[in-house]
Amino acid sequence: MAFPAGDSKFLPAEIVEVIVQEVLGRSQPRAFSSIAALSLVSRQVRHIALRAYFSKLSVHRLIRASRINDIRNICSWVRHLSTTIQIVEKNVFPLYKMNLGSLELDCESVPAFSLAASILLVFPHFPETLVSLKLTSLPRITHLLLEEIARRCLNLRELELSVVQRLSTDCCWACFEDLSCCIEHSPVGSDPSSNTVGKLAMLYAGYLQSLVKLQCLSMGVFLSSPTILKDHIDNHSLVREDNQFIGCTSDDSFSAPHTPTIDGQEGRPRVRLYRKSAGGDIAIPEKGAVIGCRPYTPSECALCWEAHGLRTREDELMAAMRLAQDLRSLELVRWSSWFNSKIAPGWLDPSPMNDRVVKDRSGVADLRHGQWATFEIQRGERRIKVWRRT
Repeated sequence: MAFPAGDSKFLPAEIVEVIVQEVLGRSQPRAFSSIAALSLVSRQVRHIALRAYFSKLSVHRLIRASRINDIRNICSWVRHLSTTIQIVEKNVFPLYKMNLGSLELDCESVPAFSLAASILLVFPHFPETLVSLKLTSLPRITHLLLEEIARRCLNLRELELSVVQRLSTDCCWACFEDLSCCIEHSPVGSDPSSNTVGKLAMLYAGYLQSLVKLQCLSMGVFLSSPTILKDHIDNHSLVREDNQFIGCTSDDSFSAPHTPTIDGQEGRPRVRLYRKSAGGDIAIPEKGAVIGCRPYTPSECALCWEAHGLRTREDELMAAMRLAQDLRSLELVRWSSWFNSKIAPGWLDPSPMNDRVVKDRSGVADLRHGQWATFEIQRGERRIKVWRRT
């Protein structure tokens, strides 16, 4: 938008826009109050301030999205949108009318059985201008999903597909196990076409061949065997640790194996029972119940590191190389990994009663942030070099 020419009272629109962007950059998180004064200067400055503020839009509540969509010209302002797949399914934001460069969708509300329907409903609305696409909290990464991305998002430079955000250790071992059973967090061996790490990497690369501009690929799945997490839960869910016994935060809960185990004394199935303490923070086991503790992941388990860490890290490196060989534009590959940071052998204690790795929490990524292992790719005249950054 142009300001009146030849009048010294007005700054060029470009300079005003730079000022607004600088103000927004210093406000973390982005708050409208930071540009409220600018929006009162004049109609022209208000337009510039609103356009800069709404260039990055994050909205995860349906009612708020509906109100924001009522703002005039909002579709032409947004360049980076973070929202939920539920909001997109209801067509609150007409994505096909937007000049989006970046789109992030939270798919936590989508169950595995309706993922295909959601993909076919949402993807036709994606604009061709997308250069960055992130789908988080997926129930699984399917062939249909990869096909639709390769067919409709040809200009992508950055792609992130992640499943592992649905895992959580915030509650108890029973809930952790339930969450792990509802998603495909470790797809190696899930079907004959991906029964090895190499075949899985080649499968992903085959579907994404048409993305000739792709530079950064993040796949939020574990390349380790799915039995690693299962065995970790089975072996550790009944371990006593630091005398802290944490149960499910619901009123009453219990968990038991699929095959009943009969208690020899009372003839009753052996289950884990919890009841809340008066303070609400520590769950006190019921009398006679087997003791449980707050769950933790294989990343923090010395036994898992000793048994699977080295092999998994080698598989991740090999899979990154396979992708680099087939997708010639790639510069960065990320996999979700239980075994990101190196642990000194002296820290490993094979005792099943005290096998939790004691180390700085900064070395263990939060599951909500993908738990990424990052690999950089360097291309020479005849060779490709891939090395682990984390």
